[in-house]
Amino acid sequence: MGAVRHRKSSRGRSLSASSGMWIAKSHALVFQSKLLLLNAANHSYRRTRNRKDLKRVEHFRSELNRTETALRRTGLDELALENGDFWLQIYADLIDCATASLDRMRSGMSSREAADRFETATDVQMLEELLAQWTSRMQLIRQSTADGGHDKV
Repeated sequence: MGAVRHRKSSRGRSLSASSGMWIAKSHALVFQSKLLLLNAANHSYRRTRNRKDLKRVEHFRSELNRTETALRRTGLDELALENGDFWLQIYADLIDCATASLDRMRSGMSSREAADRFETATDVQMLEELLAQWTSRMQLIRQSTADGGHDKV
């Protein structure tokens, strides 16, 4: 069995590469969950136009942003590019989830009223921007891995 490399976390505790990977995977799964919750809240708000549902949408957008920041911070602070394959899988999972959500959102757009289509188009644009960022990060990881680089994700 190979040796596990340990490093100090920002709080001085020892972190193994595998525990860092579990932390990052947990953040990615939370991100996927927040994305699904945001989509459900958007759908509910479109049906009811209730202020309470709008607050839920705003809450989940904020949560999604915080979760993405935590995911990025985990990648930058605790996992080096030596785990490039892991990060490629994380981004691939996020892209698959977001692509499926985009397909569902787009398929129902034509049957909605103009105001609903505009709101859905805004959500679609947000997800497309996230997809572009994730795709770009995947390309950077692949390029750096191919170059033998040791930059962080």
